Amino acid sequence: MSESLPERPLWSRFSADPHTHGDMRASDADRDVAAEVINAAFSDGRLDSIEHGERLAGVLQAKRLGELVPLLGDITVAARPQPPQTPVRRVRGAAIRSWLGLAVLFNVIWLMSWLLSGSEPFYYWPIWPMIGTGIPVVVAYLFPDRQAERGD
Repeated sequence: MSESLPERPLWSRFSADPHTHGDMRASDADRDVAAEVINAAFSDGRLDSIEHGERLAGVLQAKRLGELVPLLGDITVAARPQPPQTPVRRVRGAAIRSWLGLAVLFNVIWLMSWLLSGSEPFYYWPIWPMIGTGIPVVVAYLFPDRQAERGD
């Protein structure tokens, strides 16, 4: 039916191969896989909006796996590998989470000491450790290549 369709990657994602187990009832997960393939084909420009709607309606109404084969048979789905999270993203994410955690901790300590003392608000000392611990965050955003080379 389709020469260009990669048989294994697509059809192996179903609970059973629709070509050989066409009479088996389709599960919601099977319909989700088929809808994902049709949506990917639409976003790649392989289907127009009318055909996309028709095929999607057919997928949602499918009772058996065999009903999905004609809806997907002529669609070639390009594998879309997820980009790996780069060390730069990990460093930036870790830096901002660390800074936020410390900022919350410093402010809670300051707030509790102020509330428990019963006096007027006093000197806001958390600003200094927040600035000091914010420097690595700024460095991670300004110089990401240096962080990635270190392998952090």
